[in-house]
Amino acid sequence: MALTINTNLSSLMVQLSLKKSTLDLNRALEQMTTGYRINSAKDDAAGYAVATKMNIDLSSYRVAQNNANLGLSLLNTAESSLDIVTTHLQRIRDLAEQAANGTYGQDSIDAIQMEIDQRTEEIKRIMSTTEYNGIKLYMRGEILETNSVANQTDFVSGETYYISDSDDLVALQDLVNSGANTRGVTFELVADINMQGVNFRGIGGGNSFQGTFNGNNYKISNLTINTTESGVGLFSRTYAAVINSVVLVDCNVSGNNYTGALLGSGAASINNCYVSGIVSGNNNVGSIAGDFGSNSAINSCYAACEVSGSLYVGGFIGIAGGNNTLISDSYSESKVNANAFVGGFAGKITGATSVTNSYSTGIVTGNSSVGGFSGEIYSNALINGYYNSETTGQTTGVGNLASGVTNTVITGVTTSELNALINAGTLPKYNYLIRGNFSGGYEISLQVGIDSSKDSVIIFDTSFSFKFDVDVSNTDSARATIDVIDGILNQVTAKQTEFGAVQNRLESVIDSLDVSIENTTSSLSTIKDADIAKVSSDFIRAQILQQASASLLATANQSPSVALGLL
Repeated sequence: MALTINTNLSSLMVQLSLKKSTLDLNRALEQMTTGYRINSAKDDAAGYAVATKMNIDLSSYRVAQNNANLGLSLLNTAESSLDIVTTHLQRIRDLAEQAANGTYGQDSIDAIQMEIDQRTEEIKRIMSTTEYNGIKLYMRGEILETNSVANQTDFVSGETYYISDSDDLVALQDLVNSGANTRGVTFELVADINMQGVNFRGIGGGNSFQGTFNGNNYKISNLTINTTESGVGLFSRTYAAVINSVVLVDCNVSGNNYTGALLGSGAASINNCYVSGIVSGNNNVGSIAGDFGSNSAINSCYAACEVSGSLYVGGFIGIAGGNNTLISDSYSESKVNANAFVGGFAGKITGATSVTNSYSTGIVTGNSSVGGFSGEIYSNALINGYYNSETTGQTTGVGNLASGVTNTVITGVTTSELNALINAGTLPKYNYLIRGNFSGGYEISLQVGIDSSKDSVIIFDTSFSFKFDVDVSNTDSARATIDVIDGILNQVTAKQTEFGAVQNRLESVIDSLDVSIENTTSSLSTIKDADIAKVSSDFIRAQILQQASASLLATANQSPSVALGLL
């Protein structure tokens, strides 16, 4: 190497080594002080991305674990209150059994009745007020006999009335049909109802139902109506009514014209309803509704019935027609058989009716004007995004496009487009209902996973209701009271059993989350944590190299001065 004054290559080489050893020393210092091998993306880009995702998962696991623990606390509250209710019910049963003995005078019976009344009121209070963090656990308001439909003689606009058994449903039918005004009145279904053997005609026969009916996804099963009259269904006739979340299972409804399992005829807003069973009639027959009028809407409803009739018969609706009539996101897999104007979804769609994202897949048979989707479309209808499975052999989904039709738009979707709609959740009720999840009430939804899938959610229902009229004025009524209390105790025990099952599930969730947290933490440590033994060795090495470079730099800086000896 040449001896120069202007360029000191030795010094430059030593400076480079000094810079590198200083950087290594600083990196080792950072890793030792933080305890992490990866402190920023530049340390290990791929490892940083993986570690960040694991940190997010760890945080989510801890939140999910906390959610599950809060769910356990809620269930403990619900179960403990039911223990108190059970104690009161047991005492009422003991008092009824005591009164049934026939050895007590009237004063003693009155005293027994007084204690029963006080305990009954306390049960009402517990059932109405028990809550967790502002959430009513059992009932939304007073749902015992005070507000039950069966105890009313008329309805007050703005009030809410409760339906917990077939007696309430029949009472609603009788009151409405005899002239009771339901405008502005809300009715809440608070329990599953089995209508087996119950004589029922339909709500709104002769006087339209005009209120709001919230089914809360409770099941009304085995509804049977057999008549030669017209306007037949759970609701015979409606006007400006609202019907939400009604589930009809295994119904058998038979009438003349305007027959539907849910609605015979009328105007209404119908949302999130499901119907299965048998529906038969003459003209204008459908699973959801026989005849659906103007200023009405159906959204996210599902029908799976065997439907038969003569004219204008559809798997979902008989005739949909009128100004501002909207049907959207609904599905029928009903099997349909009729003479003419027969469709898998509708017998006839007419007027300024809009049907959007709705479809049918049931088998359809008939003699004329038979369509996989609609038997006939007439006048100014808008059919956008319909689908049918073409089980009738029709070349299109429409059996008859009536002459003189104007401004009618008919747009279908392919099978792949339909599946895309389902997967995107555009047709949510279809996915929900085919799982057979018909339980309802006051649902609690716990987020116990770290993503938005259904597997990350546990849903359970804390609400239930019962009503009883405890009378021990004579031995016969006292004995009858024993049976009533036994039935209620069975309900309470069943609900406590349900709570216990969910508690076991939540405890399993917490254990599973513990395992996930432990494994994720271990993996994160492997990727991100620093090996202190190795880092300390790197630190000492860098420190020695830094000191050596500093000493050599001083020597290298003296090299140009050697040139002075030659001058």
